[in-house]
Amino acid sequence: MNLEKLISQKEADFKNNNYIQFSDKEIEQLRLDEIEDIISHFKGHTLMKLPPAEIEFFEWLKKNDNAVWQDIWGEDDNLYQVSIDFLAQFLKEKNGFPICDLENRENYYFTVKHIKPDGLAQMEKIIDKTEKQKKLSIDELLLFELHIAPIDIWHFCYRYKLPIINVKTLISDMVYKGWIVHLPLSEDLLKYIDI
Repeated sequence: MNLEKLISQKEADFKNNNYIQFSDKEIEQLRLDEIEDIISHFKGHTLMKLPPAEIEFFEWLKKNDNAVWQDIWGEDDNLYQVSIDFLAQFLKEKNGFPICDLENRENYYFTVKHIKPDGLAQMEKIIDKTEKQKKLSIDELLLFELHIAPIDIWHFCYRYKLPIINVKTLISDMVYKGWIVHLPLSEDLLKYIDI
């Protein structure tokens, strides 16, 4: 991909729309170093509209957990526009726009730092199962996912077509088993987040 050409195109988009947006295909073709260059170029003065696949996710969230959607977007005039700093979150090895700063609802955002010693011991078994191509249970799959990259339960439910209420119950079970720590308040959660 010609990075200079892409940046010029996005500058023109910004002049026309007052924000920029990347297609799913454009993001798919970008490397992390290119994304860092784009962020550096636009940082501090440009909003980015979520890519189409992430907008689809948020439309799903609006229908499936409207209270959480309202907590994030509410009466926002710039719907689905976020800081350019989030661009790297849309790479395939990441898990989308992080839902980790809810004010009126419990946060269900997890990073590898949330895994407790019993969870780390379980991870060894999970990795062994994946190497042997054995099926993981849902709680094992969630632990495996957050081991790879931080994730919230809504993106997890969307990806695997799971009911949100079931995964919330699963989180309680994982906390009870000593696999993870759950920090529902954003002020407690912030020290675990590196975005």
